[in-house]
Amino acid sequence: MKVGIYGGTFDPVHKGHLAIARAAKEQFGLDMVRIMPARIPPHKQEKGVTEDVHRLMMLCLALPVGKGIELDLTEFEREGVSYTSDTLTLLHERHPDDEFYYIIGEDSLDGFVTWHEPKTIASLATILVAVRSNDGEHFQKLLKERNRQFGGVFKALSVPYYDISSTEIRENIRNLQEPHPALPERTDTYIHRFGLYGCEPTAVRKEALRRYEELSKRLAPTISAHRLNHSKGVAFAAAEYIAEWLENAGWTQKAPSENAITELDSEAKSLVRRTLLAGLMHDCAKSLGPEETLECLRKHRVKITDELLQAPGIQHGPAGRVLARERFGIRDPEMLRAIGNHVNGSVDMCDHPIETAVYIADYTEPFREHIPTPPLPVIRNEALKDGIVGAELAATALIHYLEYLGFKEEGELARMHNALKKRISQKEKGKGCELIPKKQ
Repeated sequence: MKVGIYGGTFDPVHKGHLAIARAAKEQFGLDMVRIMPARIPPHKQEKGVTEDVHRLMMLCLALPVGKGIELDLTEFEREGVSYTSDTLTLLHERHPDDEFYYIIGEDSLDGFVTWHEPKTIASLATILVAVRSNDGEHFQKLLKERNRQFGGVFKALSVPYYDISSTEIRENIRNLQEPHPALPERTDTYIHRFGLYGCEPTAVRKEALRRYEELSKRLAPTISAHRLNHSKGVAFAAAEYIAEWLENAGWTQKAPSENAITELDSEAKSLVRRTLLAGLMHDCAKSLGPEETLECLRKHRVKITDELLQAPGIQHGPAGRVLARERFGIRDPEMLRAIGNHVNGSVDMCDHPIETAVYIADYTEPFREHIPTPPLPVIRNEALKDGIVGAELAATALIHYLEYLGFKEEGELARMHNALKKRISQKEKGKGCELIPKKQ
């Protein structure tokens, strides 16, 4: 395959990034372009970079579905600085028959000689340089010089000119409570929903984000760094799903002006807050070993079914419900239900929006990089539009995976899947059954 690799911080991803990816794919006949955010960018080690979960969420929301432009988490697999030479070496080892095209902006062409192991990079990929200025003579001169230095691997990539940068966008967002023209719509909405870059959050109150930070700090010492990332991913993916469902159902305040960012009403903000925290805490029992998990269930008189005994991988759900209450002070019954049922769901899950959002997010959060059927971008996109459909697709993907492993799912998961299909059929026949009712 001919594969484009487009690295960067993407803080935030904007329309210029997407235009460059599309242009590379079209002009050089690439089979796909992999958008590869850096975990620790070499040039920003001493500067503040927005938390990983938010940069990945913004990318998941921005990337087009089914267009051959996909998220790649290769640089999140390892510790330390994200050097391009290391990444390309790893990709060549994994995919020796692929042909790689590394995409950079025009501003990077000048400083390429200062990059870590530039000769290695040039030996492993054709380098596509997105032209962003009107100074064609200077660019052509510099391109010729770099090709002389590195063996002719640099090629110009013609892109519609975008006079934008992520830095400028970040500086503008704080005082701009309306859509930013350089941002993809869903990314822009996410930024404002959760108050990134200093703007006022529209989907939760600031106290909810402070509570999230407090619980994150308490949770962090009890689970692995990988599990903490996953938990943060589930928290914000679930919160984004439910915020979208609420907005679509009209649970919003009256906008102060026609162009203002939509803000949820107080009741909806409460539901988003509870979903955010339930998502964060859903795997809190992963801190326990197998024996400790069973002991926790017995101590708190949780009914241990044959299914729980035969499948240790689902025991952390009900155990998490106990730990969230006893260790972290979660008392809300809907939050506890979502934590307890996040593995297998429940037959009546679609009567419980928090549980539905956490269930889908556990399978689709942005740190996930498995390849289910249907694919992750499809599930994410459909889940934003309809939570019941999203839950059914997530359950379908999990059942396909279990069948691949040789298991025939006949337990709670199968019962829930059938209930979801029935619910979708009822909706298609116009019998209502909405996950979030329309606000009267």
